[in-house]
Amino acid sequence: MLALLSIVAPVFLLIALGYGLGRIRLFTPDQVRGFGRFVMLVALPALVFNALSTASMGKVFRPDYLLVYALASVLSFAAGYVWFRYATGANGAVSAARALGMGASNTAFVGLPVLSQVFGAAAAGPIALNMLVENIVVLPLVMVSIEAGRQGHGPLVPKLAAAGRGLLRNPLLIAIVAGGLLSVSGLVLPMPVMKAVRLLAGASAPLALVTIGASLAGVSLSGLRGAIGAIALGKLVLHPALVLAILLVVPVGDPLFHTAIILLAAMPMVSIFPLMAEPAGDGKTCAAALLVTTAASFFTLIAVMAMLGVRMADVTGAAG
Repeated sequence: MLALLSIVAPVFLLIALGYGLGRIRLFTPDQVRGFGRFVMLVALPALVFNALSTASMGKVFRPDYLLVYALASVLSFAAGYVWFRYATGANGAVSAARALGMGASNTAFVGLPVLSQVFGAAAAGPIALNMLVENIVVLPLVMVSIEAGRQGHGPLVPKLAAAGRGLLRNPLLIAIVAGGLLSVSGLVLPMPVMKAVRLLAGASAPLALVTIGASLAGVSLSGLRGAIGAIALGKLVLHPALVLAILLVVPVGDPLFHTAIILLAAMPMVSIFPLMAEPAGDGKTCAAALLVTTAASFFTLIAVMAMLGVRMADVTGAAG
């Protein structure tokens, strides 16, 4: 248990630090949003590019992993949408926004620091695959669903085209493609450039975690308790349960990727969840759900790691 705490505790201590800094208003909300944009648009793409450009793509690219994670994420999103749309009577846009919280993990800000402690540099493989699924499948699906819910039954093609244009400008996706191409080609960037990239990459995890905490500092839990509970249950229980179920049919043979896909599904939802929900007019409820789910994941992640048999030996072995 102490070994598992040593993996999870540093991540949540940094989130708690950010929360405390946010409560004392050391940084303004605009500054916190600026930190988040820096991580998403600069530091995190640098980390992914650095990891993939030096990796063997034959060991990283796994269609079985992509299939399992994409199916589980879409099914979790669909289950959330059906529940909120037909069981609670929410409109289509709100249902899609809330369902995002059940189908998209915080791969970048929570998954990365956790998996890096378990698998070391090898964590870059499953992290990159997760980001492919989330950026190419889940987020475009959510954006189209929210827009369709806001506008009713309008033409689908313009919505898909807008989502596609957004993907082409996504720095994370650009970093994944560029890093993969560099790895396949065998080319090496000049050392000063790679050192600069590594410096940027090193800033991503700690700044991201502090930013999460600071962004949650002003969140009120006065929203709909039923909705908050359903979103948290869907993310922390349904999503990883679906991954486990699909793995019985489509096994991922590599032990590292098998463990990583379950761990990443058990992470709290993506931190841009409330921002994605703003066009649907449900940002406050989704922000409250993000706070509750992130706090609860401290305990559920320890339980999942215990179930998977993650040990301190895994950490030291991966780092070597």
